[in-house]
Amino acid sequence: MDFMAHLVNSAETDDRNFIAIVNSVAHGIVNRSGAPNELWIIHIDNWFDHKWLRFSGTGRVDFAAVGDRIFTARVVFSGGKRKLNFPPFSPNRVLEQKLFVRTGDDYSEAPVHVRPHAAEKRPSETNLHVTLQEFSRSASFIWYSGNTLANGKGSVMVYSVVEDLLEAWFAAFTRQQGWRLSATKGINREHLEALLQTHAFNACEP
Repeated sequence: MDFMAHLVNSAETDDRNFIAIVNSVAHGIVNRSGAPNELWIIHIDNWFDHKWLRFSGTGRVDFAAVGDRIFTARVVFSGGKRKLNFPPFSPNRVLEQKLFVRTGDDYSEAPVHVRPHAAEKRPSETNLHVTLQEFSRSASFIWYSGNTLANGKGSVMVYSVVEDLLEAWFAAFTRQQGWRLSATKGINREHLEALLQTHAFNACEP
C-alpha cells in the first residue's frame, strides 16, 4: 500500500535511512497474517537500549519489620509472557505518538484521545496498573529512537497484542557504510532481516 511509505517521516535530527528502516518494520507488521486493528508509532528523543524491553517500572515493597520500623526495598518490575506494560519513558522523552487505524486492507491516521504515554510525569510504579491488553485488544506499538543523524545508531522496539497473544522484541542498528542490524532481542535475527528486505523502503524526504 502506497500510504505506508509516508507512515513515518524524518524530523530534523533523524537519519532518513534509519527512518526507512522504521517504515519497513511498520509495513511488515501491517501486511502479515493477523494484522492489528491499531498501529501506534512512538518517537523517543534519543537512543534506548534492550533493557527497556519488557521493563515495566520500579517501586518499593515492604520486606521486613523490626519493632515499629518497616524496611522497604527498591524492586525492578518486568512484564511476563502473559502481561505487558508500556515502557515507562519519561514524558519529556516522548516526542510524538501517532495512531493509525485499519479500515479494510488499509490504515489511516486517527485522532488520539488516550495515549499510551501520559503527558505528565508519574511515579514509575503507576505504570504497572495499565497493561497492553487493557489498552487495546488488537494493536501494535512501535517505539523508535531519535537523534540518529548525530548518534549513528538507532533502536526499534515492538509490542503487539491480538486478543491474548503477546509479542515483544527489540532491535538495534548502527550506521557503518550504511545502516546495519547490530543486535536483536526477542526476535530471530534472520526473520527480522527477511522482513526488512521484503518490505524495504527508500529514504523518505523530511
